[in-house]
Amino acid sequence: MRMPQLTKSALLIVFLAAVASAADITGNWKADLQTPQGTVQVSYSFKQDGETLTGTWQAAQSPVVQISEGKITGDKISFAVKLGEMNFAHEGKISADEIQFAMKPSGEFPGTTVTAKRVK
Repeated sequence: MRMPQLTKSALLIVFLAAVASAADITGNWKADLQTPQGTVQVSYSFKQDGETLTGTWQAAQSPVVQISEGKITGDKISFAVKLGEMNFAHEGKISADEIQFAMKPSGEFPGTTVTAKRVK
């Protein structure tokens, strides 16, 4: 049985509207990072252009670092932060004004999870 053209068109419009309404994470975000030395506040500044993500990362008392390899697909986010010889890969899930990240191990850093919240 063939789907009527009107139904196909309606489904396409609903799909495109859902894609278009995906959250844009452009802006500033803050998170508390647990380290062996204690809790450090981390700032993220993101700029999203479609699936491309650029921006910066900064931990308290450290220089601003450009993120690389930034990508957003649906509610999934990934990027890397390089500090000296260590490369901190981030992978996460976006949920409104919160992002849950998993930071992969690098060097002596064992990896951790981080929850970033949008700065309003």
